[in-house]
Amino acid sequence: MKIETNQKTVKELFGEEGNQEIFYKIPPYQRGYSWRKNKELEEFFNDISENEEGYFLGSIICIYNNEKDDKKELEVIDGQQRLTTISILLSALLNITNNAIEEEIITFKEDEKKVLIAYNLKKLIVVDNKLKLSLSIQNKNNEDYKYLLSTIPKKSTKKLFFLKKVINEKELKEFNKGQINKAYEYFYDRIKEFSIQDIFILLKKVLSTNIVKIEVNDISSAFTLFESVNNRGKPLTPIDLIKNSIIGKREEIKKESPEITNKKWQKLIENIEKYADQVRFLRHYYHAFQCSNSKVKIDGFTKATKSNIMKIYPKHIQKDVEFIFDELIEKSKTYTVFINPENIENSNMFFKYQDKLIDLQRLGIAPAYSLLLYLFVEEEKNDFSDILNFIENWFLRRHITDYPATNKLDQIFLDLINHLCANKKEKKLKDIKELIFEFLLNSDRYKSDEDFQKILVTSKLYDTNQGATRCLLTKLEKSKRTKESGGNNFWETTGTKKPTLVWTIEHIYPQNPRDKRDWTTTCNGEERIEYLHKLGNLTLTRYNSTYSDKSYKDKIAVIDNKGLDIGLKSGNVKINQYLIDNTDNEWCIKHIEERGELLANEIIELMK
Repeated sequence: MKIETNQKTVKELFGEEGNQEIFYKIPPYQRGYSWRKNKELEEFFNDISENEEGYFLGSIICIYNNEKDDKKELEVIDGQQRLTTISILLSALLNITNNAIEEEIITFKEDEKKVLIAYNLKKLIVVDNKLKLSLSIQNKNNEDYKYLLSTIPKKSTKKLFFLKKVINEKELKEFNKGQINKAYEYFYDRIKEFSIQDIFILLKKVLSTNIVKIEVNDISSAFTLFESVNNRGKPLTPIDLIKNSIIGKREEIKKESPEITNKKWQKLIENIEKYADQVRFLRHYYHAFQCSNSKVKIDGFTKATKSNIMKIYPKHIQKDVEFIFDELIEKSKTYTVFINPENIENSNMFFKYQDKLIDLQRLGIAPAYSLLLYLFVEEEKNDFSDILNFIENWFLRRHITDYPATNKLDQIFLDLINHLCANKKEKKLKDIKELIFEFLLNSDRYKSDEDFQKILVTSKLYDTNQGATRCLLTKLEKSKRTKESGGNNFWETTGTKKPTLVWTIEHIYPQNPRDKRDWTTTCNGEERIEYLHKLGNLTLTRYNSTYSDKSYKDKIAVIDNKGLDIGLKSGNVKINQYLIDNTDNEWCIKHIEERGELLANEIIELMK
């Protein structure tokens, strides 16, 4: 990776390097300009105006685009919000100072005019009829930016730039509402009240502000830097980078406009919105199909990682841009059913798995999405009900036992896909369900029933993995209920701004007993700490706040304000049967151990 790093003032950044003019281009479909008045813009302006000259603004990352004797073009991969904002602020300063000189709003002394001429603000914005910074075309950013510059100075008939565009009333309204104009108006309104002395002070501060410019020679190096460089801007995702490369390649080969390509690409973004999901999708797509489709396989890469996906996909784009473009969009339709199962529509062929996919998402089985992607595409005619149930049980056991280790999971499912693919190629055609079960039940990847039961009984489940413990208890409770039992939605929430779960995990022996005398006869302090979070002491309830830290005698016989029995012995919660059968009016270590053994046996039986 070739990296060139230099600290530059704003004046140097937009000026010359040696005898070369520097030009910056934001790729066509990076995110639109998004900084707003009461958030980033205000903070940005205050940071510069309230600090001393030479204030450090952060870093930008650029890729060499092309270089000629008299000019150098850089593609801005990270830092577009910052660079755009600086350029808009410079434009506002240029407009105000020129208006002031022309209309004598502020009286400039001759030496002050000379200083302004020496600053040559215009040259930091446009040189030889070419913009120093070209914006993304997203949200009409570049168009609005050009129109903004064509109106400077607004109150003068003299046009400073070649950029002249007549727009109609509708376009003018859109421009006025756009973020580019809003940012400009914010800076203009802040500065226009300044005295000439304060304008010069601000101008010096802006031009002396420091930015670290990092230049790399390829897109892979740029992505690697994203993972480590922390700055104000929103991180650009691998999907963004791949999209930009695809747009350029399709424009070159197919002569298709960036607008059309981007419109098609938005289908993928709609399916996979979150950064982490996008990175995972790129990796899982490669894992799912590199074995079954030779066009997906890239020589030298057996596994896709966060550090090498930006080497794999640029090779795909060079090799066959149309193939990878269509493939990623198409496969994202399937991937979204794993990450957004609640949005599966009735007409979707995978709708019948919706409830189970929601359970799997809550449990956290992301490493297995590569396997599901392979199955749902390559084996779509199969019924996956048993496989999904098995994967749920496998991950429940894995999360409770912490075996296999987290860092081995991606490789396990990659190996499983290759195993399935090899079986298919060799035409052994062994039942796919049987192949999956055999592979994942191998002792290298699976704790035995004996070991699992021991961990269920002896470990502090709630303390080590609350999420998996909740999934385990709800699975067991649901297995004991009929439709007539009602109240089967254990993920029901209340509230809108900060939704909270209605059903929660209840410690029969409370975490913080109000009156410790209620419990001192059953266990001492050390025993309480040892047994508090074990399976035998845990249950589910809708009445956590009602039970609170009451004594055991009170908890088993709680009556609500309607006279209904909602206590632990009410029978409302089926996994509390041991409590109903227990005739003791106390809760001690013996009971926790006995109930733990009972529940553990039921869990093992349920998950066979």
